[in-house]
Amino acid sequence: MRLIVENRFALLALVMVALAALFGVAALTAPSAADRAAEERSGVVTRVESAVRACPAPRGGDGARSETAAFAPVGDGEDGGSLVAVRNEAAATPEGSDGAAGRPWNSAADDDRHTVLRADGGAAAGLEVVQTTVGHGDDPFATEVRCPEPSVSTWFTAPGGEELDDLRLFLANVDDTAATVNVDVYATDGPAFSDDTRGVTVAAHDELELPLNDLVEVTNAVAVHVRTSSGRVAASLFAERGDTGADWVPATTPPAERHVITGIPSGEADKQLIAATLGDDPATATVRVITDEGEVTDAVQRLEIPPAASSTLVIEGPLGRRPGTLVVESDRPVVVGVAYQRSGDTAYTAATPPLAGPLDGRAVVPATPDGTATQLVFGAPGRGGRVVVTPVSARGQQGTPQEVEIADGHTVAPELDLPGATRVLLVEVADGSGDVHAARVLRQGSGDGQATAVQPLWPAPSAVRLPSTSDSLISVVR
Repeated sequence: MRLIVENRFALLALVMVALAALFGVAALTAPSAADRAAEERSGVVTRVESAVRACPAPRGGDGARSETAAFAPVGDGEDGGSLVAVRNEAAATPEGSDGAAGRPWNSAADDDRHTVLRADGGAAAGLEVVQTTVGHGDDPFATEVRCPEPSVSTWFTAPGGEELDDLRLFLANVDDTAATVNVDVYATDGPAFSDDTRGVTVAAHDELELPLNDLVEVTNAVAVHVRTSSGRVAASLFAERGDTGADWVPATTPPAERHVITGIPSGEADKQLIAATLGDDPATATVRVITDEGEVTDAVQRLEIPPAASSTLVIEGPLGRRPGTLVVESDRPVVVGVAYQRSGDTAYTAATPPLAGPLDGRAVVPATPDGTATQLVFGAPGRGGRVVVTPVSARGQQGTPQEVEIADGHTVAPELDLPGATRVLLVEVADGSGDVHAARVLRQGSGDGQATAVQPLWPAPSAVRLPSTSDSLISVVR
């Protein structure tokens, strides 16, 4: 035995024999090709057991009040789990009371630091977290941000121009290791970057702000891509404009050849689509407009987008004063979003995945702040849809579910009969429904002084499908 060990080639041969035996056993015990194909189609469904969200410090005027709100529905046979909020610091201690599944949770937002929410068990399954800031008294002001989860890639679209006073990116690293971030900016005349947006280090449990004004001051529109080469960050984008107010810009779906955007508010305002393409070739996009009266068939528009650049398209003509949904289809992958602007008021909405069962058929609206009005907007760009909206009180009691029908190719902003004690709204796609896209429009005040914010609703799954693996070292070790 000693001679074998001392001989390097003999030792290598033994290792190769052992590996061959290991893979041989794995091959003999592996499922058949038919079984593997079935498993790949279905994947492995597993419950969501943990979740992390990071809410940026609020930005608002004097006297504005900010609130962080969270909710996770109770699943069948689940306990309540736990939800804890802490400042984004290495040795932070919990702030406020703990949360649990089925019970709306809210707390005053931290004024100068990201708030990190960590949930496990039932409190993580279907968790949604938003931060809302509203004005006080006779000074309407409304902003809302869906608190992001840490990611390696996040996309935004926003308007530029001379009226843009501030476009600022907020990055938070909630992990125990540093992250390295690159920020790609696609302006109307091509990519824009600086030393401040390349190889940015965000230390563990640290955060930073990146002003982007110098990169977008001469462009009418911009797409922003936040990506990490190591680690991950939670990214939020805030846009402040001179005469049209300020708001958080929601993240949009990654580059694709088809997107659906809903939640475009009703009312008279400047409404524009922002689109950007990433590669070295131009893109041509077709834009379809869907309102409560159906698709505006004589208003199909085309948008030409230069290579690695952004472009805009005015859409208030086809929409008029009605709420709407856009379907954007292009010959190359693009990213898209919509800006809504009028005197003293601005809001943004973005593309979202559809609400479609069985795993992604539910969305959560976790906050209806006092002194505001909530309107849900649903778009069914293809086959008609049907959703069930259930109000939830501050104590977690569910009210009477209300059904909403969305005809083929229509947008619907239903008048819901909600109890005064409503704190949370659950939105669930009914069995047999077509794909539905949804958003919540939040308003404070009325008339010319009204303030508007939009939250595009993403699916809030309690379980996710994991890809299956076979005939690989990973599957053998697993």
